[in-house]
Amino acid sequence: MMKKLWIVSLLFMSIFVCSSIDAQAVTIQSVPYETYTIGPKGRYVLTQTAYEPAGYFNTNYTLNSPEDMYIKDDFVYIADTGNKRILKVDMNGTAVEIVTNLNSPTGIHVDDDHNIYVADKGNQAIYKYDETGLLLNTFTRPTEPIFGIDSPFVPSKVATGPRGVIYVVGEGSTGGLIQLNYAGEFLSFFGTNETQTSWYKKIADAFGVEFAKNVPISPTNVTLDNSGSVFTVSNTTSRQLKKFNISSTVILDETTPDTLTSVVTNDFENIFTLSSEGMIREYDSYGNLIFAFGGIDKGGRVLGLFVNPVDLAVDSNNHIYVLDKGTNQIQILERSEFAAIIHQGLIDFKNGIYSIDQWEEVLRMNSVFALANSSIARALYREMDYRGALAYYLIAYDQGGYSEAFWQIRYDWLQNYLGIALIALLSALVLKKGLKIADHNYKIYEPFRKVETNLSKAKIYRELKLSLSIFRHPIDTFYEIKHRHKASYASANMIYLCVVIVSIFAVYLTSFVFSANDVTGFNFLRYTALILGFLILFVFSNYLISTLNNGEGWFKDVYISTAYALMPYVLFTIPIVLLSNVMTQNEVFIYQASLFIRNGWSIILILIMIKEIHGYSVSELIKNLFLTIFTMVMISLMLFLIYVLFNQMVDYIVGIIREVLLR
Repeated sequence: MMKKLWIVSLLFMSIFVCSSIDAQAVTIQSVPYETYTIGPKGRYVLTQTAYEPAGYFNTNYTLNSPEDMYIKDDFVYIADTGNKRILKVDMNGTAVEIVTNLNSPTGIHVDDDHNIYVADKGNQAIYKYDETGLLLNTFTRPTEPIFGIDSPFVPSKVATGPRGVIYVVGEGSTGGLIQLNYAGEFLSFFGTNETQTSWYKKIADAFGVEFAKNVPISPTNVTLDNSGSVFTVSNTTSRQLKKFNISSTVILDETTPDTLTSVVTNDFENIFTLSSEGMIREYDSYGNLIFAFGGIDKGGRVLGLFVNPVDLAVDSNNHIYVLDKGTNQIQILERSEFAAIIHQGLIDFKNGIYSIDQWEEVLRMNSVFALANSSIARALYREMDYRGALAYYLIAYDQGGYSEAFWQIRYDWLQNYLGIALIALLSALVLKKGLKIADHNYKIYEPFRKVETNLSKAKIYRELKLSLSIFRHPIDTFYEIKHRHKASYASANMIYLCVVIVSIFAVYLTSFVFSANDVTGFNFLRYTALILGFLILFVFSNYLISTLNNGEGWFKDVYISTAYALMPYVLFTIPIVLLSNVMTQNEVFIYQASLFIRNGWSIILILIMIKEIHGYSVSELIKNLFLTIFTMVMISLMLFLIYVLFNQMVDYIVGIIREVLLR
């Protein structure tokens, strides 16, 4: 009996030890990360797993600080930087040293003729080899004068395009990618990034203060798709991913919250990016985010997470390979069935097959998958079901598609009812003319004139009617307010109330084509408080500064005149909102111009108000305006500080009370 117990104990101990050793080596979890996609309102939402960790891509060679890889015809080419060589590995993991004796190979690319291009940063050269590793050409620093005497040539990544054009990512190349022809002769700089100017640099430039010159940031990686479009990623604060056409014009860009290190496309031109934070993002060819997943390994050797990811590639089965410099290994992420369904839908759409059933299957799996809704909308659009497409574009939060579908609906309506609308308009004009003649002969409008006469006896009516004169005679109107007291707090308060009402009206009823407001969570009480708080803050700050700078106006004058100056905003907001509901993005200039005129008119009236109410000259007006804005900022900061301190005091008192009660 004791012998049996001893054997069982040894068995359990051996199982425990083995499991402990495995756990220390690699922790294998099914999916150690969450997968996100774009859902309603353009927000990130959880979705089914798109790619699952499948293991390591092991070879018969040990890697040392690899920097780049490339997959061509299911062969993996690796820039094994630390070992100063290029490896060619088949899908079984069998590798050969195809190129050796390099200095610091950091970039690799294989063209359609299986020629291998290597960017050797250490030797500051691009090497071209045939598929057996025979050196065909060496491209060093261009000697053409247009390249520039001081322009550096430190190639870190390389790619090729149609007609053998070579695109080189060079460290310190502020002009963008270095574009060479097949013989290595310099053609031009390509895909230059914009300079990034901070707000304090702009202020310094305005006052003539010189800082160090702001130069564009060079790209960090490059790839080309099947059609020859060029993709770059850069360590910029925005638009890190860019897609260029052959004329170096940006035709697509994406902003991400992390630092991108690599970009690649697959056979049907989906775009994949990798960040230094381990995040992998997949976009369709239009730049719509499909999946986002991944993360950094904090030291647990978790399969599916990365230590220092530097590059990714996609094979013919659409599995993802991630090169991890931190572990000197390549991880494989296999495509899930869910991702395969979505990919097939994208392929069918590119081939002119618009299958709604396929995308409805995706929606059954994830009802908030924006790409599925957008794809159904595109399919319905192709079938000329524009109203159905409109509904799905709205769910997908696709303003561009919504605008196109609405344009077709509007076009059909005009085709059917334009004649009737013109007849109705002409009839209205004739009726108006007829009523005017009838009033001249028979005084049919006399009852309305009597009503207006009676209303004119009411002070509030006369005050509100005075507000309309602000459009034609603003200076005279402000004179009437200040010197003849023809306006009161009551009329001003009514106008302020109208400002709030039309603002809320604009939030709720502006067309989706032009407005991205999320009205489902809209808090109109908070919105009202913000509007009124801002207006009161302006009135108080302006009166305070004017009192200290010999202004002639009283608080009442500033309060009432500010309200009257907002009349363009009050009267024009509702027509602009209604107009937005019959326009598309093709008429965005009209919409934006209307907003500019409305807001600009009110701002000009406020400037006239400050000058006339306080009796200022132009220079005094400018001084008063800047000081008013500064005072508003200071008061806002003070109120915020009081709010924070008050909350801390409340928390402190509540904590003391709880402690006393517990004792």
